[in-house]
Amino acid sequence: MNKGWDDVIETIETLRKNGPTTKTGFIRRALPQIDQALADGVRLKSIWQGFYDKGLEVSYKHFATYVSRVRSQEKRKKGKATKCLEAQGMGAGKAEVPVEAPKHDPFANLRRAEAERTVFNYRGTRDLEELVYGKGKHNQEQ
Repeated sequence: MNKGWDDVIETIETLRKNGPTTKTGFIRRALPQIDQALADGVRLKSIWQGFYDKGLEVSYKHFATYVSRVRSQEKRKKGKATKCLEAQGMGAGKAEVPVEAPKHDPFANLRRAEAERTVFNYRGTRDLEELVYGKGKHNQEQ
C-alpha cells in the first residue's frame, strides 16, 4: 500500500514541477512577483505585455480579471486562516473581537424614504371586508 501512495505523491510532485496548466494557475503562481512589480511602480499593462510576449495568450482585460480574481481568493484564504487560528487561540497576540461587516438590508432605501417623507400618508387601519363589502364588526350590529 505504501508503494501506491509513494507513486501518487511522486505524480503530484511531477505535476507541480511542470507548472500550472491553466491561466488562473499561472497568475496564482506569479502573483507575488506581480504584486512586487506593481509596488515598484510597474504598470499592470506592462506586466501583461511581458507575459503576452512570452506566450501567455490572454487579452489585457482578461489578464486584469484573472489578477483581481486570484487576489480576492488569496485574501479570502488568508482571512479564513486567520479566523481559524484565532478560534484555536493561536492568533498573533491580538485579543480583539473581529468586526463583522454590516448585514445587507434590502429595504434600507425604503426605510430611509419613509422616515424622510414630509407629506401626509394615511395608512388605513380599517378591515378590508368592512371597507369593500360593508361587512365588519361595526355593520353586523345593524
